[in-house]
Amino acid sequence: MIRAAVIGAGGFVRATHLPNMRDNPRFQVRAIAEVNPETARAVGEEYGVTYHTTDYRQVLADPEVDLVVITTPHHLHAPLSIEAAKTGKHILVEKPMSMTLEETRQVFEAVQAAGVVFTVGFNRRYAPLAVRAKALLDSRRGPIMVNYRMVDSLWQHPWALAPGVGGGRIISEACHIFDFLTWLVGAPPVRVHAEGGVLTHPGDPQVVQDNAAILVKFADGSIAAVCHGDLGNGAYPKENVAVFAGERTIVLDNFQRLELYGYEGEANQELPTIDKGVVAEIEQLGRAIMGEPSTLLTPREAAQTMICTVRALESLQQEGQVMDVRAEAYPWLGGL
Repeated sequence: MIRAAVIGAGGFVRATHLPNMRDNPRFQVRAIAEVNPETARAVGEEYGVTYHTTDYRQVLADPEVDLVVITTPHHLHAPLSIEAAKTGKHILVEKPMSMTLEETRQVFEAVQAAGVVFTVGFNRRYAPLAVRAKALLDSRRGPIMVNYRMVDSLWQHPWALAPGVGGGRIISEACHIFDFLTWLVGAPPVRVHAEGGVLTHPGDPQVVQDNAAILVKFADGSIAAVCHGDLGNGAYPKENVAVFAGERTIVLDNFQRLELYGYEGEANQELPTIDKGVVAEIEQLGRAIMGEPSTLLTPREAAQTMICTVRALESLQQEGQVMDVRAEAYPWLGGL
């Protein structure tokens, strides 16, 4: 049994990780740490935890806690991950892993030194239709082209767009895209180039750079074009991935429908609801902690994703400068 403590009891973790751990026999939710005492008590009572607290240090000091799930505002992800690693806890931190390259390095080195299981909530690589798409691509010859659109309406929680707290939408959300693309292609990114505009959130006077067209080149010659931002309408499906691979095309529509062209004998597939892989992510995490075969995202993969993410934002801020994201350009990471 994996005894878990959750640090940060916001809406996302209450809708995903907490019920998914409750429904997975490998896990027991032991504790909730949340700065709002009323939320801590309510969530703790809902899940029948041993205790709830407003002090996260209590769960880090608890020898009965095996895993910490970090779902705080983004600027706390890296320092809490480092602190948790030093206590020997396994870690699931929600995206983003970090907000800067220096934080990425510090987290990577801390979890490597601790030897704990560490992963980041890049759940789309576990989505069932995405897993099927990747399996179909195993037979491809040569590089592929990918078009990834992730556009919806303006976020109504301005803290995530604030540079010092959430990091803005590239840091907060485009990291999902870079992880998914790297996993789907099966080769690390080598260059990233972003062009975009600026938008002022009505709830925050700071100017944030959120809308971008991003090009990514991969080590095997594959390329990806990303359209990412918040100029859309919430009623329109948020995500679409089109893959072009040697006279074959795969379209993953909003992680609910998979359309195949040129794959004889393979049928299209549609799910009853959108499935972005959050249930499967918890399953793979449990397997990894229990020492079972697992496809869990590794610390090295997570760090490579954050390098690509941070460099994409820098490219946007520097009017489209091409950025080197090869692993060998970052000695602390080394080759993949």
